[in-house]
Amino acid sequence: MADKPPLAPAPAMKPKAKTSAAPPPPVAASAAAPGQARTTPPLKKPPLAPPPQVRPQLKPPPALQYRQQQQGGQPRKRRYRNHRGGGCSGRRVCCLATGFVLLALCLALAAACLAYLYYHPRPPSFHLQPVSTTRFRVGNSSAVSAMDVTVAVKVVSWNPNDKVSFEYGDGEGRAELADADGDIALGWAPVAGFDHRARSVAAVGFVAAAKGVVVDEAVAARVRDRYRRRQLAFKVVVDTHVSARAGALRTGMVPVRLLCDGGAMAPPRDGSSGSVVGPMSKCQVYLFRVRWFSLN
Repeated sequence: MADKPPLAPAPAMKPKAKTSAAPPPPVAASAAAPGQARTTPPLKKPPLAPPPQVRPQLKPPPALQYRQQQQGGQPRKRRYRNHRGGGCSGRRVCCLATGFVLLALCLALAAACLAYLYYHPRPPSFHLQPVSTTRFRVGNSSAVSAMDVTVAVKVVSWNPNDKVSFEYGDGEGRAELADADGDIALGWAPVAGFDHRARSVAAVGFVAAAKGVVVDEAVAARVRDRYRRRQLAFKVVVDTHVSARAGALRTGMVPVRLLCDGGAMAPPRDGSSGSVVGPMSKCQVYLFRVRWFSLN
């Protein structure tokens, strides 16, 4: 049987292109001889990447570390509180309180205006009668002289109101002898309180006594000369409290001061009537240390 001819070698298969970014290595274009195995060059391994660098962990400050340990290692979370509601409510309360106060002041002012228009109050007037000296003695000395003086003071008040009366509390009165070199204090005495009704006249008086008041010779000489000529001048101050009453309305006690300057010395008493006759000096009234004046 005849021999079969040898089979032709199979055509070489082309290698598939790699999808990697690097281009495939060139393949030799020489044809393999029949009966010889095809050899391929060995693949090159890519270079190894350097190992990643490990950064050392930084330790927290001692204060923060201690705080984290106290809290179980958990970082503290900030808590944000909503203060908006409390602030609004407090502001609303302040606005309401201010509004009520302003409303009360307006009502009080309106009531005071109506009361003034209805009652039309006027301040009382005070006058100082001439001061009578029950005892007056000035010692004679070449260097220093002593005075013994006792004076009787009387203040007359007139209430011109028709519907308003006044009530005066207990106080005190002081008398001084006026002089160019300085007033000479003659002592003080208590003053009893009294009621002053509408459209009426009231009087208040006290007796002040001074013993052993030392003055120099020049002052003693002037005082003796004025006493002989009945030209002594006195100054009277009365401190007390007063309240006003109009119908069912009544005010509280407030301080008041009467200041009577230029009080004259009383002339000799009239034998027939026994009263002090002479011109009276007007007194100034200070309410709360402010001068009392009339709006009429």
